[in-house]
Amino acid sequence: MIRPGRPTDAAAIHALAAIYGSELTAAGLEAPPLDNEWRSWLTRRIAAGDVRVAASGEELVGYIVWQARSRPTGRLLVVSDLYVRSQERGNRRGSGLLARALDRARADGLREIELADGLRDVAASALLRSFGFAASEGRLVWRT
Repeated sequence: MIRPGRPTDAAAIHALAAIYGSELTAAGLEAPPLDNEWRSWLTRRIAAGDVRVAASGEELVGYIVWQARSRPTGRLLVVSDLYVRSQERGNRRGSGLLARALDRARADGLREIELADGLRDVAASALLRSFGFAASEGRLVWRT
C-alpha cells in the first residue's frame, strides 16, 4: 500500500534512510548525514504533504520525498529521496512511489521532475528509465 507520510512515520522513515545510507556507503558512495537538520527537513516535508510511504501491513518498507522548486526555466518537482528496502524490490513498491510523484507533478501543472544530486542508486536506474527519466545536462530528468 502507498499512502501519504504521517508525522508518526518519521522514526520509521529515519530508520529506512539509515539502511539506505549504509547501502550507499557499502557501494563506495557518500551517504548524507541523518542529523537534526535532516530530521527537521523531513518533518517539514511530511507537513507539506511531500512524502509518500510504501507499507507492508503496518511496516514501512519504502518512502519518497519531493519538493516543488522554482528555476529560471520554470517550476519543477525535485525528488530528494527515494528508497525501498532491498527485500521489497521487484514488488512494484518503487514504481508505486515514483508514480505518486508523477501524479503530484501533473496535478500541480509541473512538466518536469528532477532527481536530487544524491540519487545515483544503481538499483533504481532501471526503474527510473522505465518511467522515462533520461540524462539531461548531467541530471536525471522526466518531462511530459
